Formats: sequence, C-alpha cells, structure tokens
Amino acid sequence: MKEGKIRFNSVFVSNHVPSDSGIEELKDWCGKFQKNGLTPEFEGDYTGNLSFRLKEGFMITSSGMKSKKNLTDESFVYIKDYDRKTNTFYVEGKQMPSSESIMHQLIYNSSTKINSVFHGHNDLIVANAKKLGLSVTEKEYESGTLELAKEVLKVLGNNKLVVLKNHGFVSLGKTMNETGVFSLSILKLSKEANR
Repeated sequence: MKEGKIRFNSVFVSNHVPSDSGIEELKDWCGKFQKNGLTPEFEGDYTGNLSFRLKEGFMITSSGMKSKKNLTDESFVYIKDYDRKTNTFYVEGKQMPSSESIMHQLIYNSSTKINSVFHGHNDLIVANAKKLGLSVTEKEYESGTLELAKEVLKVLGNNKLVVLKNHGFVSLGKTMNETGVFSLSILKLSKEANR
C-alpha cells in the first residue's frame, strides 16, 4: 500500500515551483481525501496521489509526502511530457513526481475527456467492490509499475472508478470536483454495504 519506489526517470526541465489556478482545488481535494481516510498513513508516509490535466501534461502530487493536509505549491510536480521508449518524465518542480505517475499518464492518454485522476486507498472500498458492482483489475502488480497501469486500462472502459485488486482504487472524471465527489460517494456506499 505504501507509495511505491520510483520506477521511471525524471528530467527536471525547470526547478521552478509549479503554478496553476487548479492547484488550489487540488490542495482542497488532497485534504478531503486524507480527512476521509482515502490516503491513509502507512509506514510514516501518506499513500495515494492526485492529479489534474493541463494543456500540456498534468499536475500531480509529489512522491513520499508526509501529509496531504495544508499543502504548498511545492508539494506538486508539473509533468510536461513523457517518453515511453526511455521511460522518462520531463518535469517542472522541486520534488520527484508520484511513483504512480505512469498510471496517471496512461489514463490521460486513454481519453481526452478525462481531466483528473485520483488514486487512493481504502480497505472498505476494496472489500466491497464486487458487492457494489465496481470493476476490479484481474491481476495484482506492484505499485508504480507499467504493468499495474496497463492492468487498469484493461478494465477502465467508461468507468469513473476502478478498484486495483488488493491495493486501492483510481477514480477519474471531467473535473476534479466530479472525481472527488464520486470517490466520496463510493466510500459512503462501501460503509453502508459493510454494515
């Protein structure tokens, strides 16, 4: 469940702190995810990663954050480009991008209608996935791997949320609000299903 090790190369095209109007909304959703137990603490770090699409690339939480509350702009990384052949991200910021950046990249590549991707962890959502009729990946892969990202794409279809087998979930939408609200609604349904 822990934020996995970095399995890609990062080239910093700039060490400037990322700047975009969407960062404030993403900070808010990071706080809500943590408050609701969707990015739980595991071995001293908080798991999960949230992003939103930009005209070029996407903005994502940095790797290994100790908390997702009260974030600053330095807590985010602007991923400007990705070279799949060399498995290299070209980034702007002061931190390494989340270890799950490959999964976010492949999801954004899969549809221009997806503008935000939130990856979280919650045992109730995972345990009640079948009962709630949620799509679940068939195989388990280590976090941060290309294999895990490809496994998500296999069941993504038109789903707004996919459960990663024995791992967590990834939700997506046209807006951050849509993605976040849907995630919280699934959490609520999972709690009700568990009673």
